This record gives sequence, structure tokens and C-alpha cells, in this order.
Amino acid sequence: MGNARRFATIPGPKPLPIVGNTWRFAIGQKPWRTNSLDATLWRLRELAGIGGVAKVAKLFGHPDLVFPFSADETEKIYRREDALPHRAVAPCLRHYKQELRKDFFGDEPGLIGVHGMPWSKFRSKVSKALASPEAARSSVPCLDYVAEDFVKKMDRMLGENQELPKDYLTELYKWALESVGAWALGTRLGCLNNDDEAAREIINSIHGFFHSVPELELSAPLWRLYSTPAYKTYVNALDSFRALCLKRLTDKGICGNIAKSSGEKVATILALDLLLVGVDTTAAAAASTIYLLAKNERVQMRLQTELDNNLPVGRAMHSKDLDQMPYLRACLKEALRIKPVILGNGRCIQSDTVISGYEVPKGSHVVFPHYIMSNDERYFPSPQEFVPERWLRGQSIDTTDSNAATVCKKQKEIGIHPFASLPFGFGRRMCIGKRFAEAELHILLAKIFHKYRVSWRHSELTYSVTPTYIPNEPLQFTLKQRHKGNNPHFH
Repeated sequence: MGNARRFATIPGPKPLPIVGNTWRFAIGQKPWRTNSLDATLWRLRELAGIGGVAKVAKLFGHPDLVFPFSADETEKIYRREDALPHRAVAPCLRHYKQELRKDFFGDEPGLIGVHGMPWSKFRSKVSKALASPEAARSSVPCLDYVAEDFVKKMDRMLGENQELPKDYLTELYKWALESVGAWALGTRLGCLNNDDEAAREIINSIHGFFHSVPELELSAPLWRLYSTPAYKTYVNALDSFRALCLKRLTDKGICGNIAKSSGEKVATILALDLLLVGVDTTAAAAASTIYLLAKNERVQMRLQTELDNNLPVGRAMHSKDLDQMPYLRACLKEALRIKPVILGNGRCIQSDTVISGYEVPKGSHVVFPHYIMSNDERYFPSPQEFVPERWLRGQSIDTTDSNAATVCKKQKEIGIHPFASLPFGFGRRMCIGKRFAEAELHILLAKIFHKYRVSWRHSELTYSVTPTYIPNEPLQFTLKQRHKGNNPHFH
């Protein structure tokens, strides 16, 4: 490996004898907390230096973690991957699928929490139905109906001061779950009906599942020693999801098509995985995008002009309608750059390599801290500024805002590194439902901002990792109905 420096010399928090670095997360002293991994990543970036690399070694139950803070290094590692990329395994999910419920899963492990040949074989059975652009495009009308129902429900949620309720994030979870049910299972689950007991049970399971993940997958694995409360919640939630998928599988939707070609078991397991990765992520993305738009009137008004000119009236939306809304797509891209739903992606490297001048042995887990890189001045000038125009190529920049124009000019000079913002990952293991998630979000955002002027009257939101990156405070947006007339924006 030539002049590469030794693995042991990579900067990072110093492990103690026996307890390693586990003690830092066990006592939860800042910045070493599983629910504030954003602060952890910024601290590691400090230790690594600009474009450098950091390491967290000796975590109980986990291999050493290596964090490259360079888009160039990220690109090299991703492009070097073989045909079977190894992601960092979620031990508790693997335990559930391969041990606890092996009688059900057998040799069909699904897409989540597994890698190697079993993952590749399963993916080959489902990828054509999931990854083709046409599949997502054909789902737009059914997603339009879900979004339309949700926006009508938002009207009913408003209080006297025209604010959304404190549990609006929970309502976004319901919308996301209903959307996945529509395109994946080909059915309406009833999550938007207030009196639906089954829907309430599903939502409770989702909350229980996602709030138990950080404790089970990111902290010391005490669940291996005894059934912790979080472990029981996790298993009960997964059992509920599995029962839901078995019960609600139809001959329609993506999973219905897969059931015809590969059997109901494969379709049910895929549906389970889609629930695990497609509900909290999409809800979190919607929350952050609405928040950033609510705080930026200039951007919101430009988006509303685009929506007024292109959104169909009197019929459901089609994919061709979305094709006419580049600014809407840019708003989502910019929101996912500033507030990515997942702070980093992991790979278990399969051969010795060199990263940022340091030896890294085979078997190490490399974590790509996309959140840091997409908020790094080197790649995105004025990274905290919400400027969707930076993503528009060859289109006019809104020069009425001199600050936005300056940001765009600088961005154009340096370009956008293709590996500096990867909210959906990259390569064969990138998010397989990416196109569906984008369609869900584009449709919902279009309907909300076409109907309402959205504003934010409260203090800055703070965020936690649960393991998705979500706001801590209630999402009490203020909504004001817009009326098209002489003014194409709102009164």
C-alpha cells in the first residue's frame, strides 16, 4: 500500500482498555449520543480535518467504523464495489429474519438487513418491477388520490389560529403508509380514516419499531443477553407488519405483480421491507421540505407560480404533469441536501484499501457521512441557504434575490460533485424505491403548496436521529388558503 499511513493512526476518539469507545455512547455525553449523531459526525469531521478521514474503534458488538469526509474518496469506494456490495448489517433485523422467524423467511431474506448472494437472488426477483421508471410513473394517479385525501384531511385538522396540530408528523406517517399501501399492495389501508382501529394499530407499531431501532442497532446489543423492552417492541411491531402484509396483499400493485411471477411469499417479504424503509423516511422528507419552504417565502412563491401554470384542474395528476415541474424537483433535492433523511450510508469493504492516505483493512465498515458533505462549503456554497436554483441547469436564476443569485453563481463555478449529496445512496444498493418515494413527495408537495400559503411562526426546529433525521418539536405550520385570481400567488 505504498506510503499509506497505518490504520491505527486514523484520527478519532481514543478507546479505553476493555470498554473501548462504547462507554461514550453508554453515558450519552455530547457529542456521543445515538439520537444526536449529527453532532457526532460534526465532531468526527473536526477530528478528520478538511477532506480527511476519522475512525470510531472498539464499539462493543460492532466492527471499527471509518468515516471519509471527502466526496472524491466516497466516489472511489463506491465505484470500486464488486457486484455484491456489503452494507453494514442491522444485527437485530438479521436475527429476526434468519433466526427468530426463520420458519417464515426461510431462504428468502428480503432486501433489508442482508447482503451477498441471498440479497442478490432476492433482488433479481423484484428489481424489474421496482426499479423501472415506468413502474413509478404508472403509480402517479393512485398516489394522487392518496395525497388529495390527505390534503382534504389537513383542512379538517386546522385549529382556530389556522395552525396544524401538534401531532402533524404522525399524520405524515399515516400519509406515507397509505401511499406505500397504494402502490406496493394495490390497496387503500385506511390510515387516513380517524376511526380505523387497524390503521391506528399499524401506526403504533411503526412508532414502536422506529423508536426502538437506535437502541437495538446503534447501541450495545443488550438484547442478545435478554429480551429488553425495546427488543419486545421491535419484534411485536415486525410481527404486526408481517401479518398486515399477508392479510392485505392483493393481485394489484407492485407486490401483486411479483406474487404472480415469484410467489406470495416473496411478495409479502418485499412488502414488509418496503414498509420498514418507505414510511418514516418519506414522512421525514416531507416534514423537512415543508418546513424549509414555509421559512422561505421567495422560494415558496416561485414554486407556486410553477404549480399554478402546470397543475391539472379537474383530473388526477399524471407523470407527464410532474415532468413540467423542474422547480418542484429542485426544491425536494435542496431540502434533502440540507436535511437528508438518513445521515450516512455504510459499506463493509471486501478487500484491503487506502482511504485518504490511510490503510483500511478488509472487513472494516466505511460510513459515508452524506449529511456532512452535503452541508460542506467546499461542495455547496452557503450550505445552510435554501436555494433550489443551484440544482437547475440552463434555466434562469431568480435574480430578484441578490443572495440567491450569488449562491448560484458560486455553485455554477464549482459545479455539483455527484457524490456530495446522495440522499438515496448509490449503486446496486441504492434505495430501490427511490422513484416511488420521489413521486409520493412531489405529488404531496404540489398539492399542499398549490392550495395553501404555508408559514412558520415558531423557533428553529431541532432534529434527532431515530434512526431517520426528524424534527423534535411539533410541526405546527400555519396554513392560509390561496385563491387564484388576478394575483397568481395568494391574497
